[in-house]
Amino acid sequence: MKKALSALFLIAILGFAVVASGCIGGEKTTTPTSTQATTQTTTQTSTASSPTKTTTQTQAPKPKGITPAILELDKVAVIETDKSVIVVGPKGENPTVSLPSGKKVIRVSYVVDEANTPDIKKLMEEGQGFGAIDPAFFRNTNVDALVIAARRQTDPAIRTELFKALYILGNYYVPEVIIGQNRQLRVYWSWVKGRYYHPTLPERYDLLWEDPNAPSVSIGIGEYKNDAETYVIGTIGWPESFDPAWTYETFGWEIWHEIGDTLVTYWKDETEEVSPDLAVAWAHNEDGTEWYFVIRGGVKAYDPWNDKTYPIDATDVAFTFWRVQRLGHSVSWMVSEFMDVNKSQALTEQDFENILKSEKLIAEYKGKTVEVKSLDDLLKLFGYSGKTAGVFKLVLPHPYAPVLNILADPFLSVVPMEYLLGDKYEEALKASDNGKNPSAWAKYVQEGEQDPTHQLMHKKPVGTGPYYVKEYQENSYIVLELNPYYWNKDIWNNIKPLHKRVIYVINNDAVSRIQLFQTGTVDTVATPPERINDVKGLKLDGFESIVQTDLLQPILTFIVFNTYKEPFNNVKVRQALAYAIPYDQIAQTVYSGLLERNWGPIPKPWPGYTEQGIIKYDYNLAKAQQLLKESGIDPTKYKIELIYNAGNSAREKIMTLLQNVWSQLGFQVTVASYEWPVYLGKVSKGDFDVYVVGWVPDYLDSDNWVGPFLYGATKFKELNVEVSG
Repeated sequence: MKKALSALFLIAILGFAVVASGCIGGEKTTTPTSTQATTQTTTQTSTASSPTKTTTQTQAPKPKGITPAILELDKVAVIETDKSVIVVGPKGENPTVSLPSGKKVIRVSYVVDEANTPDIKKLMEEGQGFGAIDPAFFRNTNVDALVIAARRQTDPAIRTELFKALYILGNYYVPEVIIGQNRQLRVYWSWVKGRYYHPTLPERYDLLWEDPNAPSVSIGIGEYKNDAETYVIGTIGWPESFDPAWTYETFGWEIWHEIGDTLVTYWKDETEEVSPDLAVAWAHNEDGTEWYFVIRGGVKAYDPWNDKTYPIDATDVAFTFWRVQRLGHSVSWMVSEFMDVNKSQALTEQDFENILKSEKLIAEYKGKTVEVKSLDDLLKLFGYSGKTAGVFKLVLPHPYAPVLNILADPFLSVVPMEYLLGDKYEEALKASDNGKNPSAWAKYVQEGEQDPTHQLMHKKPVGTGPYYVKEYQENSYIVLELNPYYWNKDIWNNIKPLHKRVIYVINNDAVSRIQLFQTGTVDTVATPPERINDVKGLKLDGFESIVQTDLLQPILTFIVFNTYKEPFNNVKVRQALAYAIPYDQIAQTVYSGLLERNWGPIPKPWPGYTEQGIIKYDYNLAKAQQLLKESGIDPTKYKIELIYNAGNSAREKIMTLLQNVWSQLGFQVTVASYEWPVYLGKVSKGDFDVYVVGWVPDYLDSDNWVGPFLYGATKFKELNVEVSG
């Protein structure tokens, strides 16, 4: 491929003809000099399905500059970042575009797989919002192509440029309005020791401890007291489910981080590299599409409901991954998108040794990269000398750089197949050839929430983690107790006094909940930002309250439009409403200054965050009214229901403010609240107009913001990325 040598050099790659000159964002583009203004000859670089050819264009189509950074040319979009120009569109489209010189050009072309691209209405019926499709049920094929291109890229520099393009497009199309990026607000008594922070995982409460002189206060639940051996959390809401395969929200993931184990995990506040958990070592093939995880031996899942234990091995791991996709809850998108569970397998150690004799496998751990020659060599690299329980082979349809990050997510906590299948266990094990043919399990596990294994785990969870669920009363409390069969309980020898139990006290009233904290009934409390002064400067039995606000988290608070409905299917309406949000008032009066501005679907300072070429929406009713006029709709003909989750006073205040402002634009606006599980059910099925929510990342990669926020579930038969410059 030739480089552009001047502003007059014309390039044609993957069906896109571009001129390296000018800027791409205005209504005008730089016109090439001489006869190229009317007659241009281009040489098109051949692709696998397109031979080299020469094309002649009598006149370049006039691009539409919709922002200073975005051009739309019929089906093709051109986005300019600070370092590159991204051109994206269907394969075979051949517009001529004037581009700035001196920048890298990234071209993404595609062929849509119409037959396998799901209907949006069907995804709504299946409850796939914030799962297989973004929460706004927004679909733009060029955006979807960029999401998939970024996922399949392994070059971090190219991925970053694609993420910038997605940030810019998300900011323009605004299916979600980012209200701001959250600062941490953490409130607890000073008798609690060892607290730490991780962007995606909650703390392990068995790793925290308390001053032995912490007060002992009756909780009001049975005979339980909040003492030095009991960690009591005052909070709101209720887990979506006790089934890890059916929970996609922070409360459910927190429970499973306490009662379950994943293959790998992040140790405390580590973010650079995962640590072994149920997998003691791992390796992969050269292109990263096959991963092998050696499973820890001697692990038992504890069933407190029947006082039984179940040994865990590689078959349970294969069943766990397969079952997540089979149930098909919205959280399953991370499995269906990045993994092929029907090709994945449970292997014996001898199976693995045989593979090592015929294939080249690579292992990376703690800065070392080695070619694996034997199981013993692999275990030595990871410093493990204990028992093993088989090897799980995980197959990926495409290499995906952050796959290990996903495997640390609590929804992939390993569950005992024997417990879930009961008297069908042996039959299912035989049918699957001990996990070598996972698709055979389709006879034993149904799709959807009526599946018996889901109904069992939803009510009576069983896991391998440091705690187990002892008892609970819905919307009132959850009690976790130390697991006597926990495989890693030796770590507790140096933690004194140890938290023998964890109790969640559910109270959706902020005033009552804070009173529980003020009296020492709870150790830590979910505090609305506007109530921060109620928890500052408190004293109790020689201890004091601690209020932390210093950390800018990778968490975004935003409102979601249902873009499948009128009038939210109109981009100018969405932009108008984005200008009709009192951001500063929300940040100060609702969040007490603990919310920083952000304008797109990537938090600061993650790769792809940019302020170049974006619309910095501010509170501007005149601009909102202008855009509504341009949209062609009559606001007085539309009713808008703004919904939030009950007990979240901050979100209630946001929606009340929006009701007041949007009513001034002519819309008929109401506000309603729903309990958390009901709320999640409504929004995942598209049963809403506008809702408010926050996004805590599933895993540490920019794709985990732009993908969930923007991907419209388009499938592609072909997707090509070419880079020049």
